[in-house]
Amino acid sequence: MHRRPNATSIMKRSTKPAEWRWLSWARLGFVIAVVLVLIGLGIANIAMRARWHAVEDGVLWATRAEGVTAAEVVPGSAAARAGIERGDVLLAVNGAPVQTPGDVVEYQHRGHEGTRVAYLLVRLGTRQTIDVSLASATRESSMYFVLAGVGLFTLLVGASVRLRRPRDQATLHFFWLCVAFFGAFAFSFNGPFDRLDWIFYWGDAIAMALLPPLLLHFTLVFPERQSGSPLRNGVLVGVMYLPAMVIGGERTLAVVRGSANGQMF
Repeated sequence: MHRRPNATSIMKRSTKPAEWRWLSWARLGFVIAVVLVLIGLGIANIAMRARWHAVEDGVLWATRAEGVTAAEVVPGSAAARAGIERGDVLLAVNGAPVQTPGDVVEYQHRGHEGTRVAYLLVRLGTRQTIDVSLASATRESSMYFVLAGVGLFTLLVGASVRLRRPRDQATLHFFWLCVAFFGAFAFSFNGPFDRLDWIFYWGDAIAMALLPPLLLHFTLVFPERQSGSPLRNGVLVGVMYLPAMVIGGERTLAVVRGSANGQMF
């Protein structure tokens, strides 16, 4: 004899498709939101790299007992042409006292090629003011733009795979792997170290730390192993990601310690 389904079982069966639809839409919405935010940041990074160029005076400023001192002066640089010599002690820039080499870099970041800054120096016990016309720093290769394009393409591939198979756990892992590739290729700090540039800096740092363990993890679990696989052990997976966490912690400590010396960390 066949048993007739009761009301409870019918309600459970009717609510399951609704729950699956809600979860599917939530997964799709999450992926789309992540991709849109990352693409926006990637485009902002590309635009900043294209328009912002660092300027410098050609001096390696170092903290010494007597103060911020010119440790090295590049021959032919803007500082050398202005008359700055090795061993000069910098007291102020444009009338504002300087405490660390990072203070000097901050003034340079506010300027552009041709900006003139007034350095108050002490040389052999004598104070003097020297005007320096900042020059453009050596520009890096345009290879970044190629890598950024590869990163954007990788991100779109990962999102496409995830959107096509939102219930497959492997596609979620592949998506995050593509996100890490995107961060490593597309995020690159430029030098002004404003709030947006710090996002690029940490985005690149996190992606570079997580990319190796994510790739290793993906290659070990795809295709899916049997339930008895050692990778089912959460401790083993945690050990796999431990170096990334250690590297991230060390980088954070380096930035915190370097902040005492301004942007010269």
